[in-house]
Amino acid sequence: MSNVFDSNQATFQQDVIQRSYQTPVLVDFWAPWCGPCRMLGPVLERMANEPNSGFVLAKVNSDHNQQLSMQYGVRGIPNVKAFVNGRLVDEFVGAQPEPMVRQFVQRLPKANGTAPAANTTPPPAADDPSARLQQGRDLLKQGKGCEALTVLNNFPTSPETESAKKLQPLANYLCDASLGKLNGSTDLDNTYQQAATAIRRKDYSTGMYQLLTVINQDKTYRSGEPKNVMLGLFELLGDADPLTQSYRQSLASAIF
Repeated sequence: MSNVFDSNQATFQQDVIQRSYQTPVLVDFWAPWCGPCRMLGPVLERMANEPNSGFVLAKVNSDHNQQLSMQYGVRGIPNVKAFVNGRLVDEFVGAQPEPMVRQFVQRLPKANGTAPAANTTPPPAADDPSARLQQGRDLLKQGKGCEALTVLNNFPTSPETESAKKLQPLANYLCDASLGKLNGSTDLDNTYQQAATAIRRKDYSTGMYQLLTVINQDKTYRSGEPKNVMLGLFELLGDADPLTQSYRQSLASAIF
């Protein structure tokens, strides 16, 4: 396979996920009408074809692969996502200058060279929403936000759809935390980031307390995202959990 190749919904698992166990794979989500894409694309292609480039490049036309774009949370293009050892490990959006792209590549982790005998988090069957929802819950309890997001996004219409929607903000939050997207300069930013760290290590009490602290200080912080993250935690833990019962009351008091 060439160092630069086209990929799509049908081939993505083999092209990107499986190959990323051998070498980092950058996925360039682009479209022909996108001017910044035409600026960034040649830079990525030239770098991928350099001797000892350290990565291969998969090109995904976002117009032709809208489901795949939704699955990986592509909201603007060009969007470059890096996969290593079967996982999304980093990304950037927009036509970055070449020196910054090179720095992005240089900080990628190493591929371990061996794919697992069986995919430990296989894409769930679209006709089994219950199993798919449970897989999303399991991934969230492991702190794997990005992986959970791929399971919960574009969820099929079913009795489980509402639960999946409630869990999506939590998955997106943990994914952003793992990609360094919660970094900020204020005390509120630090508290919000610390909440994610606590949740990822299953210290839900501390995580909820810190989220509530953020909400009490600024109800409009990140367009109200902390509230939706807390609602996602309630959904994950269940209504009978003492933390859910206690913090649901606290959240209601903080909002009204």
